[in-house]
Amino acid sequence: MLTPARRHFESVMAQNRGTAANTLADLTAYEQMLHRLRIDKNRFRGIQNNKLKAETKAAALPDYQGWIDGVLVSDSGQADEVLTTVMLWNVDAGNVAEALRIGEYVIRHHLSMGDKFQRSPAVVLMDEICDPVLAHFKASLSDVPVSVDLLKALDGLTANEDVPEPVRAKLWKCIGYTLRTNPETLDEALEYMRKAIAEYSDIGVKRDIEILERLVKKVASNAPESTEEPAGGGDSGEEIPRSAVTAMTLVEGESIPLADGPLVLSSESGNAAAAATVLDTGVSEIPVPAADVVAADSATAPVVADAGGAEAAVSAAETPAAEPAAKAPVKRGRPAGTKTAAGKTKTSAAAAKKTTGTAKARTGAAAKTAKPQ
Repeated sequence: MLTPARRHFESVMAQNRGTAANTLADLTAYEQMLHRLRIDKNRFRGIQNNKLKAETKAAALPDYQGWIDGVLVSDSGQADEVLTTVMLWNVDAGNVAEALRIGEYVIRHHLSMGDKFQRSPAVVLMDEICDPVLAHFKASLSDVPVSVDLLKALDGLTANEDVPEPVRAKLWKCIGYTLRTNPETLDEALEYMRKAIAEYSDIGVKRDIEILERLVKKVASNAPESTEEPAGGGDSGEEIPRSAVTAMTLVEGESIPLADGPLVLSSESGNAAAAATVLDTGVSEIPVPAADVVAADSATAPVVADAGGAEAAVSAAETPAAEPAAKAPVKRGRPAGTKTAAGKTKTSAAAAKKTTGTAKARTGAAAKTAKPQ
């Protein structure tokens, strides 16, 4: 572990490197940093466990912090192997924010990543950050290894860089997977996944898009409806249905007292009886004009009085319908007393036949009586 004085010295040496005040001591300081870097690299190669290696790198990073801060402050743009190596060590250690801070400097000055890498700094940074994120999401879809803000910052940092399509699609896939863990950002996650498959068709998010589309539709269908009360007649704000066009049997010229229980209207003045249930109101009586009985379309309908807005529910099922007055049966056919000529002829013939039969019967009876015994 470096002392604060040593860290300050290395920061000053880094700031002086590449300026007019550059001296042999400054060059010696950079050589010292490279020597330390090679020693740590050899130490890390001896560790086979990746998790233990990442923890060892994280413990060694404070020894380089003074130099890194001095290089970023000087903004000289000189090639610096220490700077680019420490940037990747921060990624391995999980310090993505610090890696992006260094990466902004490296990308802006187009620094080389060294002979070991054949990729540009932007591609290396995107690969090294996105690969562990995707590996994590294969095991768990609930927690997030890297915040979506850092992933979007990486996307913005490399937006103008020459990056292969699979690498760009991989970053958008990571952003989509990260946004998918939050129910409030499902729409945005779907948008990034569609961008990823449009950039590179073999990115492997086709099935994820189908599942996410169904999930978004389900969330939209379960959205709460408006709780705004419907407008209607009366003070209660309830809308009167169209089937509530009804009337109640009324007593001509009388006032109906409102009681707590059912109120039965008399059938005086030729009106039929009706039953009504009076709601709780503060009005003692309601003046009602005379009216005829009207058949109700529904079983119960609200009746609003003029005074105080009182309402009464009238049961149409309990109100018998007025029966029509009995009418004399109507015979159909010709008027009484009018017969046709053919009818009269038939009647006369029948009468004559009947008379002849009666005479024959009497003659037969007399002959039988006169026959000797």
